[in-house]
Amino acid sequence: MDKTTVLILGMTGSIGVQALEVIQKMGNLQVLLGTYHSNQSLAEELALRFNVGKVLKIGTEYDEIFRELEQIKPDITIVAVPGFVSLPLTLKAIESSKRVLLASKETLVCGGWMVKKALESTSTQLLPIDSEHNALMQLYEDGVERILLTCSGGALRDWKMEELDEAKPSDVLKHPVWQMGKRITVDSATMVNKGFEVLEAHELFDIDVSKIEVLLHREGLVHAGVFLRDGTVKLHMGFPDMRVPIAYALTYPKRDYHKAKWPDLSESKLSFSRVEPERYPAFSLVYEIADDYAKRTAYNASDEIAVESFLSGKIRFTDISRVIERVVQKIDGIPRDLSDLVEIDKVARRLAIEVIECL
Repeated sequence: MDKTTVLILGMTGSIGVQALEVIQKMGNLQVLLGTYHSNQSLAEELALRFNVGKVLKIGTEYDEIFRELEQIKPDITIVAVPGFVSLPLTLKAIESSKRVLLASKETLVCGGWMVKKALESTSTQLLPIDSEHNALMQLYEDGVERILLTCSGGALRDWKMEELDEAKPSDVLKHPVWQMGKRITVDSATMVNKGFEVLEAHELFDIDVSKIEVLLHREGLVHAGVFLRDGTVKLHMGFPDMRVPIAYALTYPKRDYHKAKWPDLSESKLSFSRVEPERYPAFSLVYEIADDYAKRTAYNASDEIAVESFLSGKIRFTDISRVIERVVQKIDGIPRDLSDLVEIDKVARRLAIEVIECL
């Protein structure tokens, strides 16, 4: 029996590595190609360990990976590349694959309408592997009135507000629930990451952001929920392990991944609380810009620059939200295509640098 072929864009990141582990355990999939950005030695090590056919560096030009996608035509492409570059890569993957597994938040945040338009002209499936959206995919049914996304609140969730100015990168990178990359861990502390997820849910499930509720859930066991019109609430629960949603998306609609480890409900405590808007101002901003792709693109670009500046010691933790808010205020326009979004992304990054220099 022929194996299902897979291409992993972003093989050396945490999602890419966990996808390789899942694929190796399941045994009925074959990774033909994995890409990396800068860590060639890790890419080559992973290729040997997990029997990856070929590794390829992705730089600022995408022509080579575009050609590979067209030649290989993998059954499944996993998009786990951080940043704006994930959008053109996803669009090409939709053309060349039967199924695209999306982990890159920027794709739908910046170009949701383009992705949906591309899907309309193909038979390609787009499945999310974010734990929250993967959970919603499993829960969603006719009659959903509202949806719930849970959040951890990040590493500083219990700090006093007056102490946040003093938070160092080492403080912010101590996530209470998940092990993730640096940017997404900082984004968890500002809840920018959850803002991205609100926009993703808005696009994936065609639901207005006013009907997307986010609650702080410390235990990390409930990933998402749906509120049905008859008063029923359905919650998706499980240990915080990205291998599970990755595996489910790889084999959907089957469940071929065996973990055999479940939360002990007799010992489990589930708590939910409201998000404090004054603690997470950048998160609250998302609800104001949800229908504006230009501002959404600026939101992502300015966050990336601000997080880099925070991690390098140039700005304070609380400045991240200030940078995002000021840049978003300056961006206007209605993007028509990818080139428009590329230009908006460039302008927003330049503005973010200017704002940072004035802080």
